[in-house]
Amino acid sequence: MDGSLLEKACRSLRRRDAVMRKAIKLVGPCRIKVDRSGFRMLVRSIVGQQLSTSAAATIWRRFLELNGGRRVTPKKMLSFRQNQLRKIGFSVAKCRSVLSIAKSAVDGDVRLSEFIHCSDEEVTSELIKLRGVGPWTAQMYLMFSLGRTDVFPTGDLGIVNAITAIYEFNERATEIEMLKLAESWRPYRTIASWYLWQALDKVRQGEW
Repeated sequence: MDGSLLEKACRSLRRRDAVMRKAIKLVGPCRIKVDRSGFRMLVRSIVGQQLSTSAAATIWRRFLELNGGRRVTPKKMLSFRQNQLRKIGFSVAKCRSVLSIAKSAVDGDVRLSEFIHCSDEEVTSELIKLRGVGPWTAQMYLMFSLGRTDVFPTGDLGIVNAITAIYEFNERATEIEMLKLAESWRPYRTIASWYLWQALDKVRQGEW
């Protein structure tokens, strides 16, 4: 996702959606970051499952300290004992998940580097075969490792809360309602999602 693509996406979103136009004006330029290390991004996504952004960030920081830096590899992951990961905040299920995925990568059962050539559907189909990986984790991988521009994680609580708040739904927005709303954002639903997360922070800070 280079700067020109993000600028094009923002122009499109502003033109098609007045609420998104307000979000972009309040938040400013899109600063979405893509991590090309597939394994590292997958581990980070698993760490973030069902956690607040701040809690996930804390555990991830502890993990990088344990790891001795940002270079996260399957082989290095297998050198950690489960009790080491538990001490820094990994649940039992997440320990088993990351260690299982690391073993699959070392054994060659999964080749994350090949996903760059696959469709979103193909990537998702392969990822959810891995222990502890569901649709949300696969979507985070597509967005933040492969840099796919049209992913919309309707199961993400932050996305649900943001849409419910800034589009002024009387009750919690349903998946059908969100998908209908997001049609006008294609093919930039990833960028729109990033702005929704930022807009939710603005709502919570009383700045919306």
